[in-house]
Amino acid sequence: MQSDLERFLALVRRELGAEETRVVSTGELAEDDPCVLHSPLADDRILVARFALPPPDREIKQRRLDILSDTFDSLAVEAVDPRKDRPPVASELHEALAILCSRAAAVNAIVIDANSPVVWGAAFADGVVAQPPLASSPRVSETPANEDGGGEPRMVHLSKRALFEVRAMPELAALRKGKHVRHLASAGEAPFVAHSFAGIYLLVVIFDGAFDELRAERAVLDALPRVERLVLALPPLEPQPPTTEAGVIALRRSRRR
Repeated sequence: MQSDLERFLALVRRELGAEETRVVSTGELAEDDPCVLHSPLADDRILVARFALPPPDREIKQRRLDILSDTFDSLAVEAVDPRKDRPPVASELHEALAILCSRAAAVNAIVIDANSPVVWGAAFADGVVAQPPLASSPRVSETPANEDGGGEPRMVHLSKRALFEVRAMPELAALRKGKHVRHLASAGEAPFVAHSFAGIYLLVVIFDGAFDELRAERAVLDALPRVERLVLALPPLEPQPPTTEAGVIALRRSRRR
């Protein structure tokens, strides 16, 4: 649990741009401080984020902190009682990505690995990746989808097109050097939003035409903590065909560099 807590606090610092994050008891919480935001946890403790200066977007960061604290509550329940009857992690990831699609008004949401051809999860997997990618393949697809879709369902065509564009982004080189990547492509046949997380993963949300960029960004940022937790909890699996339920294709887990 300690390593999970440390990883969670690091996530909160990164997402909020905070100087310090910690979990304290109610009695340890100081009086009102303009540089501090806090959110209650289920076990009567408090998640605290301290900033170097009072955050100008205080309400937005507070809402974000509340969402993150809900994520931590779920993590704590799993740590205390791992035998509790819960859906498999892959199914939970599929559900989280499907919910993200609904909230963002997107046609698909996919998690890929920047360092290998692995697709870790998709809201709608059928047809997006026809077969498990080979470990020797540098990309999920070496060529973009046909311009006319080749008779494929439009969602499949748009998903393949967007993944091809993401794999070709020059920003991926920065991600491999430890930097965060956020890319919004509002033009083109398959517009998308891509956010990196946990150093080597990309959450790609794909649209069919023009979309509400603010709505999409809000939906991605709200979903990202849960998606990250679930992806990191996935077991290292051998290649297997995608399924409608799980939407996951995995090689052995990539190690962070």
